[in-house]
Amino acid sequence: MNTTSEPRSASPTPRVELVDNWHARWPAVLRLFDRLGQRKLLRLDEDGWLSARQSVLVAFLDSKPAGLLCFHIHPVNHGRIEARLDTVGFAPDQASEYLADALRQAAVHHALDLNCTTFVGFEPRKRKS
Repeated sequence: MNTTSEPRSASPTPRVELVDNWHARWPAVLRLFDRLGQRKLLRLDEDGWLSARQSVLVAFLDSKPAGLLCFHIHPVNHGRIEARLDTVGFAPDQASEYLADALRQAAVHHALDLNCTTFVGFEPRKRKS
């Protein structure tokens, strides 16, 4: 999944991608998790494979991971599926509301593609009127 939109400033446009252990940039993504002290939040098996119930979305700037949002899904009452935030983080000097919004919106779209009906921790932001 690639999600791009026009930035509000002259900064580069982030490219948000769904990544897993097969992604070419997975080693760089793991390094970002390590730098953020969040690798333990990944649901990896003994062979380093990401759980099918966990999604990792990464915002890339100039091919480098600038931010990430990770969530998992699980069934809840009456066949509903819940998407629950595991973590969100940014590379040093990369945190911005724009980048956070890009990750959040990509995560919401992906969770909807997975038929999630409930969101915990990364609900879409309501626009100010």
